[in-house]
Amino acid sequence: MNKTCRRWLAGAVLAVIVLAALAWTWYGVRQTADGRSRYEQINDEYSQVVDPADPSAGLVQTFAWEKGGALYGVRLLFSIHGRVAHGTLYAELQDSAGTRLAGAACDMTALLDNTFYTFIFEEGPVNLTAGESYRLRVWYQPATAEDVVGLWASETVLTDMPLTGGTADSGTGTAALQLVTDHSGGFASRAFWVPGALLALAVLGGWWLLFVKKAGAVPVFCVAGALLGLVMSLIIPPLAGPDEYAHAATAYAQASELLGQAPYDEQGRLRMRECDAPYMTDETGERGVFAYKRMAGQLLETGHDGALTAVAEDVRAAASGNRLLYAPMVLGMALGRVLGLSFYGMLWLARLCNLAVYLALAALALHLTPRAKNVFFCAALLPMALQVAGCLSADMPVMALTLLWMAWCLRGCAGPVTTAGWLAGMLLAALLAPAKAIYLPLTGLCLVIPGANLGARPGWKKTAILGAAALSWAAANASYFGYLMRDMPDAAFWLGGAAAVAAAVIGLCAARLWERRPAARRWILLVGVVLALVALAALFWMASHWGEDPTPQQLVEGIQPNGDSIYTYSVGYILRNLPRVVKLTVATFAAKLPAYWQQALGTALGEPVIYSVEVSWLLTLALTGVLWLAAMPAADSPRRLPGWRLWWVLALCAGCVALCVAACLTWTPLNYEQIFGIQGRYFLPLVPLLALAAGEWRGVVRSRDLSAGVRLAQIGLCAAVLLEAISQLAAL
Repeated sequence: MNKTCRRWLAGAVLAVIVLAALAWTWYGVRQTADGRSRYEQINDEYSQVVDPADPSAGLVQTFAWEKGGALYGVRLLFSIHGRVAHGTLYAELQDSAGTRLAGAACDMTALLDNTFYTFIFEEGPVNLTAGESYRLRVWYQPATAEDVVGLWASETVLTDMPLTGGTADSGTGTAALQLVTDHSGGFASRAFWVPGALLALAVLGGWWLLFVKKAGAVPVFCVAGALLGLVMSLIIPPLAGPDEYAHAATAYAQASELLGQAPYDEQGRLRMRECDAPYMTDETGERGVFAYKRMAGQLLETGHDGALTAVAEDVRAAASGNRLLYAPMVLGMALGRVLGLSFYGMLWLARLCNLAVYLALAALALHLTPRAKNVFFCAALLPMALQVAGCLSADMPVMALTLLWMAWCLRGCAGPVTTAGWLAGMLLAALLAPAKAIYLPLTGLCLVIPGANLGARPGWKKTAILGAAALSWAAANASYFGYLMRDMPDAAFWLGGAAAVAAAVIGLCAARLWERRPAARRWILLVGVVLALVALAALFWMASHWGEDPTPQQLVEGIQPNGDSIYTYSVGYILRNLPRVVKLTVATFAAKLPAYWQQALGTALGEPVIYSVEVSWLLTLALTGVLWLAAMPAADSPRRLPGWRLWWVLALCAGCVALCVAACLTWTPLNYEQIFGIQGRYFLPLVPLLALAAGEWRGVVRSRDLSAGVRLAQIGLCAAVLLEAISQLAAL
């Protein structure tokens, strides 16, 4: 068999596997999400069984529904008197005059004793008028005279809801009745084929581009990322992404400003359109098949008024004030409101704008990096990366900027950096540092660039990059840093600022000496280490002498009704209680490190604080293995991170983790036994660097190019994660 035949045979096998996976998932969705009902109790009191005096005439229950709306069916509590009944039972909804509106029937053998049975109307949902009286007639055709079916009912009649038609020895009462207010029917299994077809197209299209067209990394990433990201934007329920309700409120307010509308009223409440007010909340959105059903029913609606005539009482905005992070979402929301889209249409358009910007920036990073393209490809297509891109999340620009920054640094390692390139790097560092405070150490990645590649005065150029990052970080986080220093006197804050300025000046001088006197570099490093140790010693002395911890009495009095302490960790408290902080950190990571890794890769999707969709651990291990294969070096390739650079990269990752721990400690009450608020997605930008570091191990090397196989494997694994997530999300 020649090479072409083997290629097409492999494609056919892949197509069979894809179709089998789709069919298996479709069956699971059909079993768990089709035919589900929501109901509202009309009467939940029952203590007697009422049998009909005449089975053909049946029982008639009069009722009224205060809310009104679409009625899909009814649920009744039956008694079959301890034996299996045979025959056909009918339920018919009538108006107050006795005119039939809808009905349903069932085989009486399906009835269980003292168990509710659901009747779904054959004609579909019926719109009931709020407060109006309706009749529910239940009768049956028994197979024998012994086949008797009764209804459980209360011993007294609820107001204007009598149950009539019972035998002479039956008392009066009201049947145990529930109204089916929503029904999934076959929606889930039908709707599944939209994301299913997109996933199949992503996998099979990726195979065709990689093995038939021999396409490069960028076009394959754009096609696969667009299809997989589109699926992610559809399967994560509205406002159910990580903190999406808060990011949506922030983007909504900024979209109002962009459109020239006042975002808040006099009481500080978020102003919004009438069609948006029922869905904008201060908590994670609804999950499950009914959330998808409602979204599908309104997704393509148009003609909604753009006037902000409603308000949301409890909606809160996200804490970040960085408008750059919200720009794609804001544009999508503003465009959706201009087009008159429904809430769901506007939200989905904002998600698509977020996804488009992510794909563009990640594709640019993939294009710019001269090496480790497979690592960038796999990292950019991780399910968690697609979730933050396909939802309303401020983490999307952070991930995209991180990829761009790493690509720029690797490009600088591979060849000369022009003046324009240096200015671009300075801009990237200045944008990345304030995007999320914990990623400040990543700006130090520019130090791995050889000085010769930066041209004249490389030390000054690197210092300028770090200075731009530090200044933008300080400007964005000054107020929050002041909060962290709340238990320290103001003098400590100003002294710390002066020390930072002095460190910058010393760094500039050291950079100049480093360039001019290569022979003195050892002494420069020695002096730098000594100064750093002196600074740390001074910091510890300040923390232990200038700050005060809460007294035991204050700690006891500070316990809230929910058991949480009002006191949280501060910088001073952390430094004064390092053994306790170390113990707390070790306990947290020992208990949750596997979960953090799942969340970082995206095999645990959703909002981890509220709900989590955890797929098979086999997929977690497979994604980890593909990342390692992507970073695996060729036998004769030079090291990407030679010498000290590998240890420097690992130190930068450790610095980001340390800042993440410190930031989450500031949210953690002092009486907690684990750190509160750490989520695996915070470590997502570190995944490419960790993969590069793992690739420096030369114990296993590849003898041939694995690029096409690695990229297809990443696409397939991401699709598999999404398939399993669809099955779980529909069943919530």
